[in-house]
Amino acid sequence: MSSLALEIDQTMQQLDAATASRLERLVRDALALVKSSTVNDGKSQSIRFPLVLGAKPITSEDVARLQDEV
Repeated sequence: MSSLALEIDQTMQQLDAATASRLERLVRDALALVKSSTVNDGKSQSIRFPLVLGAKPITSEDVARLQDEV
């Protein structure tokens, strides 16, 4: 198991059910994003994120608040 998978597993075990569910949803969304960027011939396309000048980094609290609003 990779160190990332181990870290995710250990973190999930320490979280309450609601927070663990949100983390799982984020990880699944990230996997879906990566899988959808692969074309049929197996070559990956680059994923580009726009740079927003002057923007502040998003914290885990921001993510949790936004998910609660959905």
